Amino acid sequence: MPNAFPPPASVRCQRWPTIRRIGLGLLLCGSLSACADSGPSTPPESADELAPTLQPQTAWTPLFNGTDLSGWTPWLPSRGVGNDPEGVFKVEGGELRVLDVAPTAGDREFGYLLTDKSYANYRLRLQYRWDQQKFAPRAADPRDSGVLYHVAGPNRIWPASAEFQILEGGTGDLWQLSGTNLTSTVRDPGAQDLQYDPFGQPVTTRNGADSYRRMIRAGGVQELPGWNTLELVVSGDEATQIVNGQLAAQATHLRAPDGSALTAGRLALQAEGAAVSYRDIELRPLAYLTPPPGAQVLLGDSSTAQSVGANWQDRRGGDVRWPVEGGVVTVQPSGDPQDTNDIRTRGSFGDFRLHLEFRVPASRAGLAEQDRGNSGVYLQGRYEVQILDSFGAKLEGQNDLGAVYGQHDASNNAALPSGTWQSYDIVFRAARWENGRKTGDARATVYLNGEKVQDDVALRASTLLGDPEADSPGPIVLQDHSSKVSFRNVWVLPGADMPSLPTTTP
Repeated sequence: MPNAFPPPASVRCQRWPTIRRIGLGLLLCGSLSACADSGPSTPPESADELAPTLQPQTAWTPLFNGTDLSGWTPWLPSRGVGNDPEGVFKVEGGELRVLDVAPTAGDREFGYLLTDKSYANYRLRLQYRWDQQKFAPRAADPRDSGVLYHVAGPNRIWPASAEFQILEGGTGDLWQLSGTNLTSTVRDPGAQDLQYDPFGQPVTTRNGADSYRRMIRAGGVQELPGWNTLELVVSGDEATQIVNGQLAAQATHLRAPDGSALTAGRLALQAEGAAVSYRDIELRPLAYLTPPPGAQVLLGDSSTAQSVGANWQDRRGGDVRWPVEGGVVTVQPSGDPQDTNDIRTRGSFGDFRLHLEFRVPASRAGLAEQDRGNSGVYLQGRYEVQILDSFGAKLEGQNDLGAVYGQHDASNNAALPSGTWQSYDIVFRAARWENGRKTGDARATVYLNGEKVQDDVALRASTLLGDPEADSPGPIVLQDHSSKVSFRNVWVLPGADMPSLPTTTP
């Protein structure tokens, strides 16, 4: 957390050579993200090398090996890059210890431990625990640290980046450092310290160069006395911060001081006057996949209302009435539960591989489960794979996110918070027929957010509201269930067969 006043001039002037920015094309050139930059001396690996297009399964990969600081480099203002003889950052007992050093007279300088690689489109997860020692100038203040993300240089005590605050009584706050900006929804857009509220008023900050501003976490977030678990979801220029399974803050349109989109960068763990330990630091790419050769793109980055109409129609064969903006189509509820405004593809499909990305809106507490961001994707118009806001929920009733509606619960809850772009990859095998008689059930394998949640399950019959089973191909249907769910990057690969797949690491 920055001070309420600027750092002294002797500190502000500390610099090292600018960490070069990683081009968006390299970071997002392939199928999965969390593309890595090996550092200034090594060219970035391509995303194609990291994750072949047809592999939706991703894996949690350690960023900290529990033995040494491989993959990380310390920075301290007085010593520069890679020079930490005192062991401000060290490894003991499988934990990364920060400021586990002897008491010192005078102020203890701030610094951080920086990843050697840059990342985009990922989930970061770690645990932290406060240790005992505190140091001047914050010896009398609450213990303070933080995770910096989208760090792109130059190095300084608070480099241009966003901060996932770690603070006694304030873990989950989001700091805009050194002139970065964001868009979010807050209780009072006119307050100096904004407070995140998913149902609040929209605000876009206009922080000047070298300025700092906090967005206080949502109400109700709880810290624990021992180990706490943090998760950060970075999706393009959007970020979601989660504390012990509770949504703490979200932001979109993250911007660097020069106004460019913040979509990638290094990660850093701060040393900011308090001893703290970390463990289980790991990263998982988000499964945002690009269409492979032979795929039919049903909704792409450049899609307009006109091009959407070429691929989709409403349920009666008329024009699509859902709004389209920037390649994103959003459900336009009909307002009549008995006459929904579903859309369906103009083409029909037999066996296929389907990829789509979706975002469910925030849901107020107390709503019935099926009123929480409800939609679905119907395979051949017959079998619904549920879309719902199921983050943090107990899976039951065969109607949560990842379920085949009314037939199969998801094997586990892989849901991300509402407001975050999520992904489905579905491998569908149509029912088999002979002489008008069904001889084999349809089958589906479903990946949600890079995690398998349905494994070649049998679809015994059409699901609720689905078209009757028949010996014919059918359309892909996106459901209007009265929630303004958004979709993007939808493509289908007809006739696709995808047997067991290896996992993908960043």
